[in-house]
Amino acid sequence: MSAPMDIFQFPLDFDFQSLPNKDNKVCVVSVIGKGRHNPFASKASVFNPVLDKDVFKGLLNVPEELIQQDAVECFYDAESQVVYLHHTCMYDTHRLAVQCQRLINQDVDQDFFNMWQKEEYRHAKTLLWLFSISHIIILSHPGASFDVSYVRLFRTIDTIRLKLLHSITEQLHGFHISKDWYHSGRPCSPRVLFMFESTTLTKKTEPVETGAISKNKTATKFSVEKKLVHAIEDQIYRILRKSRIITNISNNSLFAVPANQEFVYIHTKKEEISDPVSFYLQQLRMNNSIESPRSRGYQSNRHSSQSGSETRSSSLPTSPVPGNSTFKEFLFQHVELALGRGFDDNVGRNPVTPVFEVPTCELWCMIANRLYDFFLGERINAKAQAHFNTLKSLLETDIRFSENRCNKVLPVAEAAYQEGLPTHYVTNFHLNKLQQAHRVFHQFARGPATEKYLVQLDEACEKFWKNGRQLCEEISVTGNHCINPLHRLPDEPELDSNRHLPVMPHTNQLKTRAACNCGRKQADKDDPFDHKAANYDFYAGLEESCCGKLEHVDLPSFKPSTAEARAAQVKKIERAHKNSQGDIPTVKSGDIVSGMANLSLALSLGQSGGSDYSHHEGISPNNFATTSPHVETVEEVASEDSHQIVSASPMEETTEKLEKVEEMKEEEPDHEEPEAEQPEEAALGIPATFRQVSTTEYLPGMIHSESVPGLLPKFPSWAVCCIGKASLYNHNTGLDYPGFLHGSHFLLPWDITVKAEKDKWPSVGETASRKGKQKKSSKDTAEVNLRIYLGNEYECPRGHRFFCSGPEKIIKVSSTSSVKDNANKLVNLDMPLYCACPHCRSSKGFLGQLMRLYVVTPEGPVRITVNPIIQPAPSPCPLFNLGTTDVVELSASALWVIRLPHIYLGDQGAYLMPTESQHLSQCRMMKGVFGYRDATQES
Repeated sequence: MSAPMDIFQFPLDFDFQSLPNKDNKVCVVSVIGKGRHNPFASKASVFNPVLDKDVFKGLLNVPEELIQQDAVECFYDAESQVVYLHHTCMYDTHRLAVQCQRLINQDVDQDFFNMWQKEEYRHAKTLLWLFSISHIIILSHPGASFDVSYVRLFRTIDTIRLKLLHSITEQLHGFHISKDWYHSGRPCSPRVLFMFESTTLTKKTEPVETGAISKNKTATKFSVEKKLVHAIEDQIYRILRKSRIITNISNNSLFAVPANQEFVYIHTKKEEISDPVSFYLQQLRMNNSIESPRSRGYQSNRHSSQSGSETRSSSLPTSPVPGNSTFKEFLFQHVELALGRGFDDNVGRNPVTPVFEVPTCELWCMIANRLYDFFLGERINAKAQAHFNTLKSLLETDIRFSENRCNKVLPVAEAAYQEGLPTHYVTNFHLNKLQQAHRVFHQFARGPATEKYLVQLDEACEKFWKNGRQLCEEISVTGNHCINPLHRLPDEPELDSNRHLPVMPHTNQLKTRAACNCGRKQADKDDPFDHKAANYDFYAGLEESCCGKLEHVDLPSFKPSTAEARAAQVKKIERAHKNSQGDIPTVKSGDIVSGMANLSLALSLGQSGGSDYSHHEGISPNNFATTSPHVETVEEVASEDSHQIVSASPMEETTEKLEKVEEMKEEEPDHEEPEAEQPEEAALGIPATFRQVSTTEYLPGMIHSESVPGLLPKFPSWAVCCIGKASLYNHNTGLDYPGFLHGSHFLLPWDITVKAEKDKWPSVGETASRKGKQKKSSKDTAEVNLRIYLGNEYECPRGHRFFCSGPEKIIKVSSTSSVKDNANKLVNLDMPLYCACPHCRSSKGFLGQLMRLYVVTPEGPVRITVNPIIQPAPSPCPLFNLGTTDVVELSASALWVIRLPHIYLGDQGAYLMPTESQHLSQCRMMKGVFGYRDATQES
């Protein structure tokens, strides 16, 4: 490849034999330092007026890959025998801005500080190379004052240069150079010139016109500029000598400054037009004011001098102004000296012969290329790598200070984390203490190593926490943490991850006082961690000592056909149920299908062991295995509504058929029975049956109005038991059970009137209207008056129990122990699920929860029925019930107790007591719990 005649980059990749005047000796001039933010010019653009060519341009048209890394631009002026080098680095403001914008636009992991450390390391190695191959180095400053930060950089470079001297001489082996060059590792001690692109002088230079300025004023003006230059030279010289960067013997210094020549240049006038807009505006003004302008193009005029030595128009002749030299004159006095007798910058009484050699162009290119590969090439010199590592360490003073600082602060932050720790604690407490440690760390830590040591702090604190100090993260149903260390449950399988953990149940040492199923015995109840412990385990534990021998009503529960039974994955289903105003919300289509979609196909079709459903048979709501004359077959129902489901799976189609049949059965009236006998739970949206379909999957929660048909809970959360005969209750003394508050342990009488000739006993709400109608139609019909005793028991966490005669109305008896209230409100009104305990109201403010219903049934053919329906939270909320296919019928002349659940668990979680008082009134037991019928009229 032939040598380029324009600017080129290092490393050189062309044939050095093709260089013009390759045997001529050359002076190497390098420009380093900082450049101002200007895309049209660079700090090397000052050479353009010297070359009278537009060679060094700005970074506007430079390829992006060259902007993102340090580069050295090179131009060989064969006519003047000068090689110009321009070092572009991160200190050039425009390049720094481009790099920062790239970091913003691109998603890179490297932060700005790490990028700057790498760039600074490469910048120092480039300066080492330039100080080894240059004769003159121009240090550019965009401001008007010397940047003292170069002092530390120069001292660091000088230290490493001396350490690398042996390796550099090895690289110079084989070249035809003098012994002085070979042993010193450079052709000379380079002379450094300082260039300032702005001035501190406030007086502006006025246009020079013939006879416009007197000689006295001109002399005074330029004497001020000279004084400024000399003052800056003296200041720089003192700084460099005090820091021992320059010494009396230039051969021993990194560089030298001339003793009898100016080495500072200040741009008092801008010699180059770097902004094309300003240039063309100036040309327009000149063309409008001058009759015969000599107009030149932008590329030709941008490097022309604006000093008095050169004019842009022949109509403005000027003469040179004394004392105001151009940059070309300032530079070439040093270049001519270098190409002549060389530099002798030694000072002192005993002069030493300076090392100075001017190589040929070809020889310099070969040596510069070899040393560039040594300092900046990809190949790593093993001997020099240790010294390069030292250079990197010396440059990273900020990070070394930051690491030392953070290393001292780290134990302080760890101590702040460990201060006041309990023996075991949960994640939230750990995170709070960790935030406290972070605040202590940030208070004293400084610098770029902060993030690194912050990660170490997190790791150390987490290790300290997990080293036997973790508390169990399980939360009870009521929202309290388990206080045991991290453990595994007795029924939890042993794995590699939990084999080291102790085996124990959850506990938090919080206890409440509660009674058993029948209410005759109280015991301490641990805070439950699941609804099984709350609704089943506690009461099952008291069965052996109290309620085990009593008569119980079997409530629906899951009966598995395999030992691998599991909880079904149930999605939320939106069903229609009455809200607090009695309205029925709209039911979304496909609710049942979406709820059954998580069941396996075999289980949904009833193909598992013990299944009661077969899709080849007709279906009725009350018995899946029987047929009904007025119910269509599954195939007929599916054919009518097939347009409602698109691409449904066989499981979803079967589920929809079940729902269709149930809806048709509920909508079709029974002509044989009166309208008043339709069950109220059908209007509430409660499924008509909970007959078990799946024998391998059970309902994870409790039965409610949104439960998937065919799934039953693993255990009953309710209890219905008979304490004994009705004579066990004395209305004069009440119930003699533990925990009842004085005067609130009496049941309320409920008087009903029935007729012997009635086909079926009226419902509770229709008693009055039926009675009036019968009297008008049949006056001689005999009436039977019966008395039933009812009670709604509330129980607070401290074990206090009391009955209510109505919403928020606690039973109170007179001094003669006579009850004045009756049970009409219990029968005809919604009862609140929570009521304030009168004993705890003044101190703790505990609320009592509706836990038991007491019924004393009468003798005779009347059968009392119960069907409690609970809304445990504000709407929308499912309605919970016993889960039986019909109301529960209680035997005659007996004392019955219906124990309600302590925790109501739905498909989406537990419904706890609301924290806001305005929502408590929406938690209730729906009216219509108690009813009756005539047992003699059974069909």
